[in-house]
Amino acid sequence: MTMLNQLKTGDIARIVCFKNCSSEYKNKFFTKGVSEGSIIRIISCFGLITFCVISKILSVSYGIAENVRVIKIQEYNKRER
Repeated sequence: MTMLNQLKTGDIARIVCFKNCSSEYKNKFFTKGVSEGSIIRIISCFGLITFCVISKILSVSYGIAENVRVIKIQEYNKRER
């Protein structure tokens, strides 16, 4: 299990839990369709962490991304493209 901010561009992961997140941030995630079990794909990890979930693109700060625990499903591999 790793933190969201440790993933690289193109990685696919499943959200496991939100650690040390305030209820305000959890509610923001939930209203946008992001919850435990959601599958995400990292679009960019430079500056803000930008990811795609259920065909929605969201961005979170590096600090908030530290509190989101994920399990990496697939690493981005340039050779597969």
